[in-house]
Amino acid sequence: MPLLKDSMPLYKLRQVDRVAVRAAPVDAWAAARGLDFYRLAFVRRLFALRTAPDRIAARLRGRDAALLRHSRIDDIVAPGTRWLLLGEDPGHEIAVGSAGRFWQSRIDYADLRPQDFRAFDAAGFGKVAWSLRVDPRMGGGSWITIELRVGTTDKRSWRRFRPYWSLVGPFSHAIRRGVLHLLERELGPVEKEEALALAGDALLPAARFQRTHSRFIEAPPASVWPWLVQMGCQRAGWYSYDRLDNGGVPSASHIIPELEHVAVGDIIPARPAGRDGFAVLRVQRPDALVIGSPSLLPGGGPAPEKTPPPWRTSWAFVLEPVGDHATRLLVRARADYEPSATMAVLRTIMSALHEVMERAQLRHLKRRIETLAPS
Repeated sequence: MPLLKDSMPLYKLRQVDRVAVRAAPVDAWAAARGLDFYRLAFVRRLFALRTAPDRIAARLRGRDAALLRHSRIDDIVAPGTRWLLLGEDPGHEIAVGSAGRFWQSRIDYADLRPQDFRAFDAAGFGKVAWSLRVDPRMGGGSWITIELRVGTTDKRSWRRFRPYWSLVGPFSHAIRRGVLHLLERELGPVEKEEALALAGDALLPAARFQRTHSRFIEAPPASVWPWLVQMGCQRAGWYSYDRLDNGGVPSASHIIPELEHVAVGDIIPARPAGRDGFAVLRVQRPDALVIGSPSLLPGGGPAPEKTPPPWRTSWAFVLEPVGDHATRLLVRARADYEPSATMAVLRTIMSALHEVMERAQLRHLKRRIETLAPS
C-alpha cells in the first residue's frame, strides 16, 4: 500500500502531479529526495512570507529567527518544525504530514508522533500530508509523482480551512509543479506524446492527420480497461457530450458486464440507430484497444458501405501503467484521405470537433473511474 494512502486514507481534497524523466529510478530518486526547494526563488519568497509571524515573534523573544538557507525534505521534517516524517520506502516513496490550525496567522500545531497521525481526530484541526514517489517507466526512465491530501478532523474546521486553502492552495500547487519542472529539466524530458509509437499506428502508415491526447487516471489499467471496451452507441456511450454523440442517452456510470468482451472484427455502433460504426481493429488486454474504419480489418472487413466516407480512421486507446496504482491513458486519432479543397475544410471542422469531444471524454472517464476505484 502506498505510504500516503496508509497514513491518510480519508481526505477532503486530493491533488496528484507527476512528470516523466529519462533518468533511471535510482538517479531520479536521488535527485528528488535531496532537492533543495529553495532553488526556486519564488518558493523561498513564499516560505519567508508564510513564516514571517513566527520569525517576528521569535525575534521579540531574543531567539534566532533567520530563514533557513535551504529547504530539503530532511529540513522540513527536522525536529522542531512540526512536520512529521510519516514513512519512507527508500528509493521509492517518502510521506510527510502535519496537523494544525493552518488558517491562523500563527499556526497552532498539534503535538503528534508520526504513528499517531492517521488516527488523530481531535476537533478543531486540519490535516495535510504529501508524498514524493518514484516509479520505473515502461520502456525506460522514471515517473516522479507528488501527491497531496488535505482534510480536517470535523466539519466546522473544514468550513474554516476552505477559505484559507482557496488562497494558499494555488501557491501550494505552483510549488509542486515548479519542483517537478525543475526535476524534468535536470533529469531529461522524455519524448513528446505525438512522437510516441502507439498501437494502431501501422494501420495507417501514411496518415495525413494525427492528434494525441492523454490523461492520468489514479487507478491501475485493470480498472480503466472495462470502461473502454463497453464504449459505443447502443452500448455504454462515449462518455463525451451525450447530446452530440449518443442521441441524448446518458453514458453509463458503471460497468456493464455483458459488454466486457470485444474481439477483432466486432462493430461498435457510432450512431444511436443503425449498425454502421467503428470496427474493433486491435485488442491487447489491458494495454490497448484500437477501433476505426472497417476497411482496415484484414481482408477489408465487411462489405463496404454504399457511400463510403472520404477518409479512413483509426482511434487508439493505450494504457500505460504508472506504478501500481495509476494509469496514463493515451488516445490517438489518425486519418488518411485524398487531399482536396473540400477535405481541407472538413479536416479543420473535424479536428476542432474532435478536440472538444476528446477532452470531454477523457475528463468524464477520469471522474467515473476514480469515483469507483479505491483511492
